[in-house]
Amino acid sequence: MNEQEKVKMRKIFKIILIMFAVLIVVVVGFAAVIFLNLSGLTATGSETLTPTGASVGKALVVYDPGLSGAAKGVADKVASDLQADGYTVVLAGVRSETASDTTRYGIIVAGGPIYAGAPTSSIKDYLNDLQPDQGTQVGVFGSGSGPEEASDVAMIIDAVTALSEGGSLSNAVVVKIGTGEDLNARAADFVKQLRA
Repeated sequence: MNEQEKVKMRKIFKIILIMFAVLIVVVVGFAAVIFLNLSGLTATGSETLTPTGASVGKALVVYDPGLSGAAKGVADKVASDLQADGYTVVLAGVRSETASDTTRYGIIVAGGPIYAGAPTSSIKDYLNDLQPDQGTQVGVFGSGSGPEEASDVAMIIDAVTALSEGGSLSNAVVVKIGTGEDLNARAADFVKQLRA
């Protein structure tokens, strides 16, 4: 191998090393976003939705937007449906100060994306720490791909200690709403279950 071929091989080797390093950085970055739930850290805002007529009660809808924002869309639709049913609704990001004050609500809903079969750590922590007033109806939603299956709901319940049998939220209404499903129909059914 002559000197010119050696230089060419070193350049190719350097390019391969750089591409491998970039691939590692991308994979580690993606894993950090998913497993460290960095998207949940951005959920700090809140807004209040008032009904057109007299309010029949107060509802809190807490969300982790996830990477795609689909879970925020589910939270928006659930909040809108509760508002249409006469509730004054506070829609709050899971990291907002508003989400931590759970007193005086008749309905509390919390949800976010499902990654690797479980809710994000921010939603799990929120639900495990949740101490609703007596008589408050609690709902939990997971947003993911594909239609709901019984195993999806079971995985959500298994991932959140408070939802398990004997847990403080064991009577909660738990659903998974898939991105390919009719969001209007699924959200309306979820709200109907919460109000039952």
